[in-house]
Amino acid sequence: MKKNPIKWYFFIFVFFIISCSGTKLTQKQVNEEFKGKPVSDILVIAIADKEKSRLSFEKKFVAHLKAVGVEAVSSADVIPMPADLELQKEDILNAVKKFKNDAVIITHVKSIEDKDIYTRNYRGGRGYYGYYGYAHSYVHNPGYSSIDTIVRLETNLYDVKTEQLIWSGQSKTWNKDSKNEIINDVIKVVINDLQKNKLIKKK
Repeated sequence: MKKNPIKWYFFIFVFFIISCSGTKLTQKQVNEEFKGKPVSDILVIAIADKEKSRLSFEKKFVAHLKAVGVEAVSSADVIPMPADLELQKEDILNAVKKFKNDAVIITHVKSIEDKDIYTRNYRGGRGYYGYYGYAHSYVHNPGYSSIDTIVRLETNLYDVKTEQLIWSGQSKTWNKDSKNEIINDVIKVVINDLQKNKLIKKK
């Protein structure tokens, strides 16, 4: 039975689109000293250029942490943001003391990159004429352009008592339709890796 080449190429195209959309950790650092000594109460800090973005990210991160049994609090709820948008160490220390946090997690955007992607429609089949059809389509069909947006975030988890870095990760997200989707995906990837390395636990 002969395979339909059009269906086969369509399957490859769909697989390519799915595999090129998502979030993953591209870099990661784990402090071996903290494996087996997980934290369970975290102050969440997002560094953003807009207060609304900070609040949205932190609240989502807190919600995801609490969903897996880890206690957490948003810095936006407990530390007033000064005019220059820079939190002072004393204010952070006062917050972790008040809420008895044993760790601080900080996230910020490292880069946002837009790439122009030009795609041509496939029109061809098997054999020499199939290839001719493909080549003719490639030369004569205009195709279409799209924007591939890549967002990179860095997240660091610190021990409150020693101020040592427990975990650090850089995430890469691409082809997501909304900011909320990006935020949720990044948080899930980070929490999954923290759980995998037994660095967080239920309180």
